[in-house]
Amino acid sequence: MSSSTRSAATVLAASALMAAGLTVTAAPASAIHGGKNATTGTHPYAMQLRTAGGQHVCGGTLVAPTKVLTAAHCVKDVDAARQLKVIGGRTNLAGTNGTVRGVADVTLHPQYDGFLGRDAAVLTLSARMPYRSLPVAGPRDNALYALGKTATAVGWGQTARDTSATRLKSAVLKLASIKTCEPFTGPTDTRALTVCGAPTASTKDSTCRGDSGGPLIAGGKVIGIVSTGNKYCDDVHPDSVFTRVSAVAADLGLSTS
Repeated sequence: MSSSTRSAATVLAASALMAAGLTVTAAPASAIHGGKNATTGTHPYAMQLRTAGGQHVCGGTLVAPTKVLTAAHCVKDVDAARQLKVIGGRTNLAGTNGTVRGVADVTLHPQYDGFLGRDAAVLTLSARMPYRSLPVAGPRDNALYALGKTATAVGWGQTARDTSATRLKSAVLKLASIKTCEPFTGPTDTRALTVCGAPTASTKDSTCRGDSGGPLIAGGKVIGIVSTGNKYCDDVHPDSVFTRVSAVAADLGLSTS
């Protein structure tokens, strides 16, 4: 994806959030298109990022009791990001259950380029979340990224172009070459930093708007962060692009095993 295309997508997404009174940059493409219903009971580490007014912004992954891994483009306006609320244990967007925490600090990846390069950030919460966290993929986890293997994405993003999500969903994706995810990837993207998730042979599943920041899971670890992809939530380009967690974890101060 060219820099001009990425910039235009970011401006459009930011305009939508500014209309809601928030200047945090939303996903250029982020809920699950297709897939199946999921719960926070099955995925207790899945976190919602919302404005103070309750608007869903992005997803995130609880990787330690007070640490949430998300996409940098979701929180690159750090002052606005500190006004976000992080919600755990709430499957349905309209629900009132679960645990709400404030954001005490925001750490962007030091080499985040303002678009999609090293699109990763860590939120430090105001207090511990009482849910199981998900281990972080590290340098020894290359086997989890093997082409042809499957991984699971979860999120509260849109389910179709004009259909907002109502609950958490999940999708099983096949790890594929970077070229497979064109036009959402470009010639400068590499598997060292980026993960392409394609539909399996029997599905057209993908991530969509609202899933940004959420996890891609394999081998009991978070291996990817939803960054961009099928922003129209259709079957034309049902591909999903993730930041490779093993490439950014150390720079964000996250422990890996």
